[in-house]
Amino acid sequence: MRVEVFDDYQSIGHFLLGVSSVFIPQIFYFFLAYELIEFCLKKGKKREKARNFIGDLLEFFMGLGIACLSLSIM
Repeated sequence: MRVEVFDDYQSIGHFLLGVSSVFIPQIFYFFLAYELIEFCLKKGKKREKARNFIGDLLEFFMGLGIACLSLSIM
């Protein structure tokens, strides 16, 4: 399976949500719930594959990780 990261415009949003979840932790819970629901609904209709779901999560966690590292350096 090949996971595509930063493959569309929504990828920037996933990354920025990851960055902002450092400051507002509730975003983390809403994002995960939204992605799980979206994946379950779209997978049943064959519109989203697991690699897209994993890519979205990777984009989010990259933003989260970079924000945490940046804040720990300061």
